[in-house]
Amino acid sequence: MSSRSRDPDATLELVRVDELRNSMTELVLLSHHSSNPLEVGSSDARNNAYNRKYRASLERNDELSSDDPIEGFTVPDDVQNYQDHISRLHPQHPSATVMRKTTPVKREADLDDDMSDDELATPMKQDHQIRVRKPPEPVDDESHEEGHSDKDEANEYDDDDGMSIDTLETDEENTINDRSPEERREIEEEIIDLMEHVPQLQEDYKIVDRLGTGTFSSVYKAIDLHYHTKWDNTPWLGHHPPSSSAHYQSVLKPPGSKVFVAIKRIYVTSSPSRIENEVSIMVDCLGCRHVSQLITATRNFDQVVLVMPYQRNEDFREYYRTLSMPAIKSYMRCLMAALRDIHERKIIHRDVKPANFLFDPRTGIGTLCDFGLASRMVAGPPTSGGCLHTGWSKGHPHGYNKTLSDDEKENVRRMQKLARGRNTAPAEKVGYPDKDTRPVSKANRAGTRGFRAPEVLLKCTEQTGAIDIWAVGMILLFFLTGKFPLFQSNDDIEALMEIAAVIGHKQMEKAATLHSRVFITNVPAVTSDGISWRDFVMKQNPDLYTPREAEPRFYPFNTPAYRAWLQQEAEKAPVPPESSSPISPDDTTTPTTFTTIKPDPDQTLVSSIPPADSYPLISPTQHSSDVDDAFDFLEQLLHAESTKRITPKRALAHPFLAGRPGEDDALPDDDEFVPHEFGKGPCKNLHHKDEVTEQLQVKVKVRCECGKCDGVVGEEIRNALPGEGIAIGREPCEFHQDVDMEF
Repeated sequence: MSSRSRDPDATLELVRVDELRNSMTELVLLSHHSSNPLEVGSSDARNNAYNRKYRASLERNDELSSDDPIEGFTVPDDVQNYQDHISRLHPQHPSATVMRKTTPVKREADLDDDMSDDELATPMKQDHQIRVRKPPEPVDDESHEEGHSDKDEANEYDDDDGMSIDTLETDEENTINDRSPEERREIEEEIIDLMEHVPQLQEDYKIVDRLGTGTFSSVYKAIDLHYHTKWDNTPWLGHHPPSSSAHYQSVLKPPGSKVFVAIKRIYVTSSPSRIENEVSIMVDCLGCRHVSQLITATRNFDQVVLVMPYQRNEDFREYYRTLSMPAIKSYMRCLMAALRDIHERKIIHRDVKPANFLFDPRTGIGTLCDFGLASRMVAGPPTSGGCLHTGWSKGHPHGYNKTLSDDEKENVRRMQKLARGRNTAPAEKVGYPDKDTRPVSKANRAGTRGFRAPEVLLKCTEQTGAIDIWAVGMILLFFLTGKFPLFQSNDDIEALMEIAAVIGHKQMEKAATLHSRVFITNVPAVTSDGISWRDFVMKQNPDLYTPREAEPRFYPFNTPAYRAWLQQEAEKAPVPPESSSPISPDDTTTPTTFTTIKPDPDQTLVSSIPPADSYPLISPTQHSSDVDDAFDFLEQLLHAESTKRITPKRALAHPFLAGRPGEDDALPDDDEFVPHEFGKGPCKNLHHKDEVTEQLQVKVKVRCECGKCDGVVGEEIRNALPGEGIAIGREPCEFHQDVDMEF
C-alpha cells in the first residue's frame, strides 16, 4: 500500500499517517511558520475578521484566560525569519507580500477562559487521520455483511425509524435545507471559501453542510466520493470483532452507498505545535474503541484540514432526560471503553463533555472526539512544594500517595492547623489578596468550566487520566438529576466552592492537601461533612427510582431483541375465545340458528402488547437495582482525591456497566476486547519500530515461491501503517492470525 502520489512542485500535500511521527523539522503536514493570525497575514478572510474581533476584545477586557498552552507550546521566536523564508519559496501566494511587511505581535494568552466551552456550537463534532490508495486487488464484498452485533443490526442503518438506507442517506445529504435562508447562505459561503483555500478537497469530497463551529475550528459534513473505489480504508477501520461494542468502526459501508465524513478546518489561530499535538495524539489513538478515527489530513499554506468518519448523533439536551437506564449504561460503557484505551496510551483527553461525545440514542453507540486540548502524561521534574502523590504508572494509572517523612508529615499538620484557624475568621482575613504577590503556580488547566476536576482547579502538576473520569461523573450526574448544566462558575475559586458545597470542607481539605495546597473558607454553605452525591441527586430528582417512560425511537426499544421480546410476550397472551350469540327467535328475517362473532384482530393485538416496564432490562426491580449501582458508581467517579478515583478498567467491571453474572445485561470481561498498542499484546515479540526512522515493522512468515525449494518457509520484515498491527484482547494482530503463540 502506498501513499497518495505527490507532485514535487505542488504546494498542496496529503501526508501518510506514518510520516506524522517525524520531527517538527520534517513534518510536512504542518506549516513551518507561525499560523497565528496576529503574526502572519492570513489567506483566510474569516480569520482576518476573527483577528479584528480578538484585538477589539483585548481593548475592552483586561481579563485573559489562565489556561496554559498544552505541554507549554509556544510560538517560535524567529517568526519573521520563517515568514520571509516562506514568502521567498512561494512568491506567487497572495499572502507573500503581506508576510514580509507584517510585524509579528507576541501572543500573550489564550483566547478564552473556557477555551473549549463552545468549541462547537452543536454537539456534532469529531476528529481525523491519513489515508492510502486502495491496492489493486479486489475487495471481498462479503466480509462486511457478517458479524454485526445486536446494536449494529438494530440501528446502524436499519429501519428503526421506518426509513430505508436510501432515505437516511438523502436526509443526511440535505440537512442544510432545514436551516434558515440566512444560515444556509452563510454556510454555503464558508464551503466555497474552504474549497478555494484547500482546492484538492474538490476532487475527493462533496461538502453538504456544517456540523458546528467554534473558537479554533469548524466542522463540515461531506460525502467521500471515492470511499469504494480509490482508498484503502483498512488502516483506520481496525479489526474489532463482532462481539465488541466497537465493531461498528470496522464494518465496511455497503457497496454503492454514500459514505459521509466530517471535515475539520482548523483556524490559523492555532499554532503549528498545537495542531501537531492533536494530530500525533489521534494517530496514536488509531484502533481505540469508540474514538473518532483520523482518516486523512492535508494542508495548503496555513490552512490545515482533518478528515474523520461522520458519526450520526443527537444534541445531548434532546435525550438526557428521556434515556432509559440501559441506554445510559450503554453511553457510559462506550465512553469508558474510549478512556480506557487512550489512557493506556498515556493520553489525557482533558475535555470530556457531552458535546465531545457523539452519542446516537437510536443505536446506543457513542464516539469520543475533539482532541484539540488533549495532552500526554509525562513525568515532570521534581519541584519544591510539589504534589504529595505520584503521576501515572502502569500499576497505578491515577498515581498513589507518597510516603512522607516525619518532617513532611509535621509540616502538613502545621499548615492544616493554620488553615483551620482561619476558617472562622472575619471576611478580611479569609480569601486571597486583590494584588497577590505570591509566586505564580503554573499547571495545565485546559478544559471546560463545570467539568474541571479538583486537582485541575488546585493546579496539580502531576495530572493523570483521573481528570477525565471526574468529567464522566459530571455527565452521569446530568442523567441522574435530569438537570444540565449543574455547575456554572465564573472562575476556579468559584468552581472549588461549588464542589465543596456538596462534598464538604473535610473532603476538600484532603484533596487540597494531596496537591500541597490548603483550603480556607468561612462560607456557611460549605459544611464540615457535606452530603453524599446520592443525597445531592435525590434532592434534585426525587422521582429517580421511578422508571422513565419508554421512548420507542431510542435504544433499547428499537432493537431486534426488544421486538422479539414483544412478539414472544404477545404469543404468550391468551387469545379471547370466539363468542356465540343466538339470534332472537322473533327475528323472522333470518333462520333460527347461531352466528359466530370473532374477535377484532387489531383489538387483540393492542391488548396483547405488554407494558414496556415489564421488559426485563427496565422492570421496576431491575431499574431500582440499576439506580443503586449508579449511585455507587457515581461516588467512585467523583471522589475528590484523584488517586482514589476509579480507573476506566475497574469502571468497566463495575456492576453498573458490566452487570452481574446471570443477569440479562451481564457482559463478558472487557479485557477480551481491548486493542493493544503496537508492540504489545500476544504477538508483541514480532513487532518492531525502527530506531532511526521510527517506522513500524512486523515480522511475518512467508513461503518461498521460487519453485526450486519446495516452498521453504522463511521470515520477512514488512512495514506497517499506523492503525495496523493492533492485537485485540488475547487475539494476535491481523499479521499473525495463523501464528501459534501463548499470551
